[in-house]
Amino acid sequence: MLDLTGNRLTALPDEIGDLGSLEGLALRNNQLAVLPETIGQLASLAHLDLRANRLTALPDSIGDLPCLRKLDLRWNSLASAPPWFADLERRGCLVYA
Repeated sequence: MLDLTGNRLTALPDEIGDLGSLEGLALRNNQLAVLPETIGQLASLAHLDLRANRLTALPDSIGDLPCLRKLDLRWNSLASAPPWFADLERRGCLVYA
């Protein structure tokens, strides 16, 4: 688990995708406007908490995360729900948007 809650982060490095064994990532209460596409390389990620950031869109690679069971996006400003939300939900992932 990597908890970076409340650190005023404005960006994540592309190298975040190198954390292949990471199962939980908490990025709540930061200032993230975008996420790197490499976040989709976190093959073991089960929980992704992105609450209260400045996200308006998400990388499509999140929809391909095979182990994702909870995606929390509340208190962001997503322009629209990505089409892969439905696929995640069909796989049993809880999506809070």
